[in-house]
Amino acid sequence: MANTTFNGPVRSQNGFQDISIDATTGTVTTDSTYATDATIGGSAKVTDGISNKTGVVAATGTILQMANGFSAALVKNTHYLTPADGNAITATLPAQADSEEGDSIIVDYNVLASNGQTMKFGTAGEYFAVNSVIYKNTTVLANVNAVLVANGTSHDFLNAVGLTNAGPGIGSRIIFTYSGAAWRVEARLASSGTAAAAGTSVFATS
Repeated sequence: MANTTFNGPVRSQNGFQDISIDATTGTVTTDSTYATDATIGGSAKVTDGISNKTGVVAATGTILQMANGFSAALVKNTHYLTPADGNAITATLPAQADSEEGDSIIVDYNVLASNGQTMKFGTAGEYFAVNSVIYKNTTVLANVNAVLVANGTSHDFLNAVGLTNAGPGIGSRIIFTYSGAAWRVEARLASSGTAAAAGTSVFATS
C-alpha cells in the first residue's frame, strides 16, 4: 500500500496498530498499539526531553532498601536506598549487553555511610562513560566541592568511602544512566557531621 499523507487529525474509535508481516509466511504480528493506553513493542526514545511544570519526572514503583552487606547485581530502572547499617556493599551494575539506552538506577542515602566502610558500585571490565562525575566536599570546614571525572578507559567502579565528618551523608544521591554504549554515573555526595574532613570517595579500577 502506498504512503498516505493527511492534512489534519487522523481519528479512530478503536485505536491504531503498528504491524509487521513475515516475508516468508505472511504472518501478521501486532508490534505496537495506540489507544487510551499505548503498548510499544520496541524502545521509546524522547529526543527533546520531557517537559512538565517543574521539569522533574516522577519515579514509579517501589523504593527498595538494600540489605545489610548487599553483594549482588542492581536491577535496572529501580530506585534503591543504601543499607540501614551504612556499612560496606558491592553493588554490580547490569551488564552492558543486557542494558538499553535510557535505562537508569537511582541510589539514595537515607542513613550516613559508616566510617571506614566502602560502598562499591560497578562491573569489572565495563568502564564508566568518560563524562561520569563525583561531586564531594574536599576542603576542610569550607563549602568547596571537588569534581572527579571518570577516565572512560580504566574506571569501572565508584567507591563511595565513608568517613567521619565527610560523608557520604544523608541526602547523597547516585544516579546511573545507560547511554547505549556505557553506564554514566553522577554522584552528589553530601557531607556529614561537622563537615570537618575532606571526602575520599573515588573512581577506581577493579
